[in-house]
Amino acid sequence: MLFDKEAWKAQCRENARSLENEINQLQSDYSDLLGLFWRRYDEFWAHARRISEMFKTLKPLFREDRERLWAAYSTACEEMKQAQAREQESRLNDSREKRDLVMSKIWEAYFQAKAADSAEFAQADALLGEALAWMKNGWEGLNTITQLISPILSSGIMKWEDREECWAEWKDAKDLLRLRRDEFYADMRATRAGRWRDWVEENDDLIETLQAEIDEGEHLERDARTEEFAERIRDRIEAKMRTGP
Repeated sequence: MLFDKEAWKAQCRENARSLENEINQLQSDYSDLLGLFWRRYDEFWAHARRISEMFKTLKPLFREDRERLWAAYSTACEEMKQAQAREQESRLNDSREKRDLVMSKIWEAYFQAKAADSAEFAQADALLGEALAWMKNGWEGLNTITQLISPILSSGIMKWEDREECWAEWKDAKDLLRLRRDEFYADMRATRAGRWRDWVEENDDLIETLQAEIDEGEHLERDARTEEFAERIRDRIEAKMRTGP
């Protein structure tokens, strides 16, 4: 079979066009309109592997086309690697920012829990509730500016290790709040019980004093020399029984 040079050249050009179309798609199809975030990395690299196989199987191909197209392909892959690294760093920073915001709320609750007042305990409980809500994905519940701007640039998703750090700190603050609240009400009950005991002791002393005075009055009444004096003693005893000493 005779070699057809023109047909060979035409096939080279057709193969180059096929590769170039695939590389152009690789450069444009796997990112959002801004070209910044939420790139479809898995799809990109699956497509890149198919193009790599095309370089092996598409023959013939002019050497200058192969070099030019391989350079374009390599550039697209390198740019995607860099974009992936930038996005990873951005997500890491985003996670740390979210972690710091959550931690600040937990620490606020922690110091509030050290107080000795039921209203402050309630405030600490509310702060821990906010912190728990903030630990969820997204920026919902944070300040208005953060809610409006951050979703444009980031997802508000914390990395696992940042979430675990916040969760451990949250549980420590919750345990402290429970302990301080229990101590506060235990002290309050002990104080009330002490006051009750003091009141009982004071009244016991009062009763003893009153009884001694009544006994003395009854003795004076029995030994009274006149009825008039005895009557005064009886009146005094009745008054003691009504009003105390």
